[in-house]
Amino acid sequence: MKNLILITLLVFSVVFVNAQDQKKTKKEKKAEREAQAIEQTKKLIEAQSWQFDARQMIPAKGQSRSLTTSYNVVLKDNKVDSYLPYFGTAYSAPYGGTESPMIFKSDAENYSITDGKKGNKIVKFNAKNKNDNVIYTFTISTNGSTSLSVSSTNRQTISYYGTLVPVEEKEE
Repeated sequence: MKNLILITLLVFSVVFVNAQDQKKTKKEKKAEREAQAIEQTKKLIEAQSWQFDARQMIPAKGQSRSLTTSYNVVLKDNKVDSYLPYFGTAYSAPYGGTESPMIFKSDAENYSITDGKKGNKIVKFNAKNKNDNVIYTFTISTNGSTSLSVSSTNRQTISYYGTLVPVEEKEE
């Protein structure tokens, strides 16, 4: 009987100690998530293969709009696949055009990465859609939060906010 009580106490103490070790505070869990996000963002930028998921757009004139549909810009193998909405003034546009000028696939030219403030990275490149030269400027924070400014020769500048994530493989 003594052995049974001793074994029970021993098992209980081992389980209790392990349970205490496995519990992490909210701060520790949050710090781990942030560290993982920082590491993932760094790897994506270095690999030059990533996807920007837009959540909000801010036209040069007018109010910002939350995006409920999945809009993104994919950069992979020095190619850009842009799928973004556009609201703003066009200085020159093709006759009868109804598709967004920010929906196209093209080569990414003059790709550059520079250091910004507070550890941010600034990624900039040019791309050509059907009728225009478009300049993408991404300001990427260490945790993956990203702002995008798109300027072109034929349209007003527009900005987007979202996150940088790994490229999602599309089924075709």
